[in-house]
Amino acid sequence: MLGYCGINCEECTAYKGTVTTDMSLLEKSAGSFWNGAYSAQEWVCLGCTPADQPFIAKFCAKCKIRVCAIAKGLPNCAACSDYEVRAVVASRRAHRRGRKAAQRKRVLGAEADLVSRATSSESPRKPKV
Repeated sequence: MLGYCGINCEECTAYKGTVTTDMSLLEKSAGSFWNGAYSAQEWVCLGCTPADQPFIAKFCAKCKIRVCAIAKGLPNCAACSDYEVRAVVASRRAHRRGRKAAQRKRVLGAEADLVSRATSSESPRKPKV
């Protein structure tokens, strides 16, 4: 599952902690971002899509990319004609892997992107989140 920005939610520590009910993963998310400004409970998240997702990390619910894509009725930022707008570029610094995924999806299409990643000879990289 890709978020509005292109991040693979299934690789996110908060998402993994939520679906496995592993509080230590939620605590890891809470301690790893924004100097612990959000509690572990505020990192409970099932991804930022769909727009009416009730279980979303507090920070992610306010994400400028998510808000923009929802307002424009888009499935993700890669589908936008203004793809390289300032908010995306600035936010992408923290999520380089998500940007690459969104770009692959834009160029290849969702199905081709998944096939490309599944058949890639590159060794899988451990997610930073």
